[in-house]
Amino acid sequence: MAPYFFPPMWEQRRICIARVLRDYGAESVLEVGCGEGNILSFLVSAAATASDGQALITRLYGVDVRKDSLDAARDRLVPDVHDYRETRSVGLRIELYHGDGTQRIESVGADAVVCSEVLEHVDEALGVPALTNTILGAYRPRLAVFTTPNTEFNVNFAPLNYGKPDARFRDADHKFEWTRAQFEAWATAAAARFGYAVELLPIGVKMRNAGAGFVSCGGCTQMAVFERTGDAIADAAVADGGLVLSTPPVLLHAIEYATHTALLELVAAAAATAADVKGLFQADGLWADQAIKQQFHQRAALEAWLQANSVHTTSALRRSKAANDAACYSFATDAQQPEQSAHFGAE
Repeated sequence: MAPYFFPPMWEQRRICIARVLRDYGAESVLEVGCGEGNILSFLVSAAATASDGQALITRLYGVDVRKDSLDAARDRLVPDVHDYRETRSVGLRIELYHGDGTQRIESVGADAVVCSEVLEHVDEALGVPALTNTILGAYRPRLAVFTTPNTEFNVNFAPLNYGKPDARFRDADHKFEWTRAQFEAWATAAAARFGYAVELLPIGVKMRNAGAGFVSCGGCTQMAVFERTGDAIADAAVADGGLVLSTPPVLLHAIEYATHTALLELVAAAAATAADVKGLFQADGLWADQAIKQQFHQRAALEAWLQANSVHTTSALRRSKAANDAACYSFATDAQQPEQSAHFGAE
């Protein structure tokens, strides 16, 4: 069996990024070059399972130059049935922007900015300085995380012919790949210029089933974690070398993960119209409400939420059966409601 990473390299990167954001307590995160939303979706899951005492992410932003990738990201990030079985105590808003990531989005401010596996896809002489200026100089987050391949590790991938005249990059779209020394030189210079402390970390140091020929040379991916230490710098300090290549990105998609209380209020408002004289209503009746469709997206998600909340001991929602054995629901009156009904749905 050929050597392999476990967990897979893509998963190790996401775990490391999520761990850094969690340890730092980031509540809002912008990803520059978010693609199809793989990291953002991982952060949605991580935020939903944060432990007691940990900060919860309440805002996620993504920007990418490809509209088709952002459409795929929207489909990946829209709440699904599982999200409505276990709704949130704190809301989450996701905004996806279409455009050039080297141009600042004035309306977006985030605790942390992530730029993962993007640097190597832009021009080294122009694109890298532009991204660095925008992220560390214009956005100036308290935390910034960059990852990029470590080209030295390519020696362990025989088809890449590392060190030979016909050597290849890992991806045909890569414009360059840095050694550890090159990455450190860029990170150190950027940290000094923009007022950050930087820590360099390897990701994917070992491979399973690696034979005697395996070369230990750092991580397959290298990560730089920048933590802001200095005061804000003048705009002029980031202007040199930065070219205005396009107009700022525009908002393409917005996604809301509602809280327990917000969902309850929405369903109660729709139920006021859908209920019969006994106060009973079914999922079919609620689904006719446009606001319900916009929030739940899938009828199965609405049904999952109704089922989960109707059996919760602190919920005012009640479930019964109609003559045709279909599920019916109603809201308890004030006299029937249990004490402490502040939370609805599974915690």
